[in-house]
Amino acid sequence: MTDCVRRLAIAAVLVLPCTAVAQGSPDQKRLDVMVGRWRVDVDLKATPLTQAAKASGTEECEWFADRHVVCRSEAKGAAGSYGQMRTFSYIPARKEYAVYAVDSLGTALLAHGQVSGDTWTFTTSQPAFNIRLTLKMAPGAYTAVAEYSGLDGKYLPLSEVRATRTK
Repeated sequence: MTDCVRRLAIAAVLVLPCTAVAQGSPDQKRLDVMVGRWRVDVDLKATPLTQAAKASGTEECEWFADRHVVCRSEAKGAAGSYGQMRTFSYIPARKEYAVYAVDSLGTALLAHGQVSGDTWTFTTSQPAFNIRLTLKMAPGAYTAVAEYSGLDGKYLPLSEVRATRTK
């Protein structure tokens, strides 16, 4: 085997596993709807711990390792700058989706969920309070509503994000 043929064979072996991963399952492929560049308008609701505020900015979402969608957001408003990073994943063993989010306020959140039609719903499971994130996807846009509930189980609004695809 010549050196050139050997290199081509090695390259083919390295590329084939990547191609198989990129194809993914139909459930994993559903994450593709989130990929792109978005203009976001954030409406933070007043809660016992926070004041109401508005901000706007951008969000960039891209595939990571052909398995996860990572979104990075930057928004500015009267209260200052806000940054967030979210990772959306499909977990085949659990047959569910997961989102992990961290932000510039020090929040870290892991939630699990399902998709039904154009609606993605994620919830946390914490002892003191829970968070529910509902994303409604539409062609070229989405709305994300975050809510929290205390021990009584009643959900109250935290924030609403309206996004429009720019790319």
